[in-house]
Amino acid sequence: MKKSLFFLSLVFVLIFSACNKKEEAVDQKAKAQEDDSKKEEIYNVDLGSAVFRGPQDAPVTVVNFSDFQCPFSKRSVDLMEGLLKKYNGKVRYVFKHFPLSFHKWAKPASYAAVAAQNQGKFWEYYAKLYADVKNINEETIVNYAKELKLDMDKFNADRVAPETAKKVQDDITQGSLFGVRGTPTLFINGIRIVGANSAKIEETITKQLVIGEQLKAKGVKDPYAELVKNGKTKFIPPKREAPAVSQDVYKVEIPAHAPIWGAEDALVTMVLFDDFECPFCSRLYGTYEQLKKDYEGKIRIAFVNLPLGFHKKAKDAAYLAMAAHKQGKFWEVYSFLFMKQKEWNRVPDFKEWLETNKADIPADWDALKKDMESKEIEKIVEEDIKTATSLGLRGTPASFVNGRFISGALPIDSFKKVIDEEFKKAEGKGLKGDALYKEIIKDGKPAVAKNNGNKTDKEKEDPNKIYQVKLSGKEAVKGAKNPKVTIIEFSDFQCPFCSKAFATVEGVAEKYKNDVKIVYKNFPLGFHKEAKPAALFAYAVKRLYGDEKFFQLASILYAKQKEWNSNPEEKFAAYAKEIGADWTKVKAEIAKPETEAAVSEDIREAGNHNLRSVPSFFVNGRKVSGAKPAEFFESMIESIIKEKK
Repeated sequence: MKKSLFFLSLVFVLIFSACNKKEEAVDQKAKAQEDDSKKEEIYNVDLGSAVFRGPQDAPVTVVNFSDFQCPFSKRSVDLMEGLLKKYNGKVRYVFKHFPLSFHKWAKPASYAAVAAQNQGKFWEYYAKLYADVKNINEETIVNYAKELKLDMDKFNADRVAPETAKKVQDDITQGSLFGVRGTPTLFINGIRIVGANSAKIEETITKQLVIGEQLKAKGVKDPYAELVKNGKTKFIPPKREAPAVSQDVYKVEIPAHAPIWGAEDALVTMVLFDDFECPFCSRLYGTYEQLKKDYEGKIRIAFVNLPLGFHKKAKDAAYLAMAAHKQGKFWEVYSFLFMKQKEWNRVPDFKEWLETNKADIPADWDALKKDMESKEIEKIVEEDIKTATSLGLRGTPASFVNGRFISGALPIDSFKKVIDEEFKKAEGKGLKGDALYKEIIKDGKPAVAKNNGNKTDKEKEDPNKIYQVKLSGKEAVKGAKNPKVTIIEFSDFQCPFCSKAFATVEGVAEKYKNDVKIVYKNFPLGFHKEAKPAALFAYAVKRLYGDEKFFQLASILYAKQKEWNSNPEEKFAAYAKEIGADWTKVKAEIAKPETEAAVSEDIREAGNHNLRSVPSFFVNGRKVSGAKPAEFFESMIESIIKEKK
């Protein structure tokens, strides 16, 4: 508060004393503020023909990339209304369209606002849209235009005109260039602020008023143009430091049947556990191809299959690859599968797709087709899965470099760093190839600990840390009204581990029903295509029929995961009937923006606590990752209850 009062008083002094050379102390303060502003990243956001309020020569220009259906955008809009009044004539406010794809009516609302702008009524129409962001639909879009007495024929023609769509798309493209990923994102004299952070927005405006007024006092006609002229023309995300890879060595024995690429006398052996349907494995494919080029003749790579259970086509793809291995064509088919992954991943029948594209497969198709169905190939893939499981691997991709574990699709520099370290270690051993590798791993650890990842001890999370998980009040809740223990569950209806965890926690909650409450939050992962539709379905049921029906439906969704993996809507209708819900009403509820907003709010809260996988739990604020056994949760609950006695 004191800081804000200081800035406001400084603004007052500058306005009334800017030309007074005797006010040396004030001038020095203003110069210090200007120097500080130079340390902040400034972006040169071209205003173009965007609609704005306030004088063009205002000391401060605020550009707001916003979404008419976003509740957080509404907060920024309400804040700006107050600030425009507070700093009357000192702020130019520029609006840019950035309708988010998951807000069904955001883009139609932007088109309508442009149509209203064509009749000189943008700000009036804008005010009506933001007055009730939850109630935007075709009816309200039209009614607002009628209330403003717009020419309806022109309005309706303009909102579907190509030039209107282009205007909105131009804003979206520009926003994306400047790192806009969500709304609101504001640029205050070129300084980027993400979200409706009222304190930061007002503090930045107050600070920039000082600088802008000083420029005007020096005769600068357009302070904004002057301040951003050398600013960045696009947003470049800060380069993240590559995660440290543990020095721990694991005893990863290479199956005798494994395809191997590279030099027999290599000093570095890499073992890759992969799933052909996994999008992260596809991303890592490019990294491995580059490593092959950069270290040709120096490394060797062994491949082990780990098709994950929830990837329906992964096992058949593994059969194809190992059938190709019989022909000496594994690495060719490996490349074919990853290069075509997006194509075959979308089709309902993988084998049918293979038949259609058999001419492009770099191996003898007739032999492949026969071997894919053989018990021999099935046994090989099952042995690979057992090898991965015995090592404690639960996800893909997983890599071992001379036994050192690298989890996931890390940047190529992370791999190169480990490879180069292993070269140096191996040079003095006097061994090469398989003999060297066996010597390195002979005393290695038997299995990767869960959640080991690539973190050093310092980077591992404090198991006793208490997290403040924000609850919206919209979540499905089950259990004690006055609980001693609250379990917040972030889960994904398509995740097989979540299915196990959900059943476990349900049982634990029933056992301690007088002391435990469950709060369910949706966290559908991006690579589970039907997870979000399922989350929307379940939330719609909760809104219409309450918590009991939600958990009844959740149990069905988890129990029948494999059933609704394809053509989910047909199955959802049947499940709705099974729990006594009206599918027509549920379907209408799913389509409402507030249903989408609630699920998105859960996803954002997961991101706020750096959740990357499911299931994840917070037991009285303490984070628990993964599908733990019932005994684990019971022990935590007993301990908490004992502490509270």
